Amino acid sequence: MKYKNLYDYKLSLKPNYDFPLGNINHNRYLGTDFAFTNFGAKLVLGIEEDNLVSKDSLEFIEYAYEKYKSHKAFRGVNLGSIEHGNGVNLNEYSLLRFGIHGSAGALNQRSWNYIKRNRVLDFDYNEKSKAWDAEIEFYLKSGFMVTPNLSRNLDLGYGGTFAPSSKKDTYFVNIAKSWVKNGNNQNLQYKHNQIRHNWRFDSIAYKKRENYIFFIRRSERLDRLSSSLKIKRILKKYIYSRGNTLNS
Repeated sequence: MKYKNLYDYKLSLKPNYDFPLGNINHNRYLGTDFAFTNFGAKLVLGIEEDNLVSKDSLEFIEYAYEKYKSHKAFRGVNLGSIEHGNGVNLNEYSLLRFGIHGSAGALNQRSWNYIKRNRVLDFDYNEKSKAWDAEIEFYLKSGFMVTPNLSRNLDLGYGGTFAPSSKKDTYFVNIAKSWVKNGNNQNLQYKHNQIRHNWRFDSIAYKKRENYIFFIRRSERLDRLSSSLKIKRILKKYIYSRGNTLNS
């Protein structure tokens, strides 16, 4: 292996499940937990092998961690974006209520401690309908993920297990347009400028005043109660009908 001298550890795992998602769930959990537990990591970045990250990606992550590490709502950092065009600047980022980008996203230690303590990922990996990133999404949405307005990740995984088959798919086209490439984009002065992100309809701006809504949604008991009282639909309509508005 060309870069093996740069590795401190290599974990080699045999497939434990006869379908891809089971192994993805299992391997992502083991790898993330190994980094936090054995290395004492404060933040762990996972990158899929068919993705590129920009030269300043680690600088961006370090900046985000140092700026927000004491903020209780800080959950981690996503590197992807599909925004581009006028008004989308190289050194700016948004705070979004969203899950982790499995292709290139980082969780902080506080998030992982919550996930482990509440056994969020303690499900049967033989269940073909459950994905690790979907299971932790409601917790992550109760806070924010720092997200660059121009993508620090280029996803080349077309034709992958859960990806569109064509590189001409809208997702791959838009992330390529947003991609900052690997030019001279280091030593930037990053700043928060909240813009609309169209990753998905539920990729919305973080607003502290809405924390109670997402606290309810991350709790299975409270979520069931809100459904039975018929207020869950009202809360969802309020959150998503306003669109991805700017912070006020």
